[in-house]
Amino acid sequence: MNRILNEKGGTVLAFGAHPDDIEIGAGGLLARLSAEGADVTMAVVSIPNQMDIRRREAKGGADAIDADLMVLFDDKPLRVEDVPMHEIVRRMDQLIGDLHPDLVVTHSANDLHWDHGLVHRATISALRRTPCDLLAYLSSPEMNAHARHVGECFADITKSIDAKLAAINCHSSQLTKLDVESSRDLARAMGRISGYEYAEAYQVLRMRV
Repeated sequence: MNRILNEKGGTVLAFGAHPDDIEIGAGGLLARLSAEGADVTMAVVSIPNQMDIRRREAKGGADAIDADLMVLFDDKPLRVEDVPMHEIVRRMDQLIGDLHPDLVVTHSANDLHWDHGLVHRATISALRRTPCDLLAYLSSPEMNAHARHVGECFADITKSIDAKLAAINCHSSQLTKLDVESSRDLARAMGRISGYEYAEAYQVLRMRV
């Protein structure tokens, strides 16, 4: 992943359906790249409920990763499936045009959550004219058990596991879903597979070599 960085630092953009998705799926890699000098932006499509609480939690999670936070639809509670696909793509287009990312990270098409799949499809469409690397993550530990394969790319997050868990822990209203320790256990298991102490698994959707 160091290849995305140049002497000025690279630009990384992560998309997630709702607050907490990015932290669970990609928080370790994002925290690591931020510490290495990248400009990292976490873009949440919408907040479905408890807007004030979950907005604060999302800001805390982004701060733990040392990333900027964007909420694409922030005017009222919305589920991703309530937003027309063309509007999601349009907002993503605008953000991609502003940031010119070197690396984009988004939900996997294999994710069992319907709204996560919608974000995946919107990301692919929004990136149709943008040359960048593209990785996909699974955004909850239990979903990884249902993935078609474990991963094609493993990110060493040994030095950033604490930042990842701190970011997840910010989402206290969702802790019954998140289970911080299961995220640690999953990162440890992915590390055993890949030869690191802790790792995150990704699918490679586009990689420039």
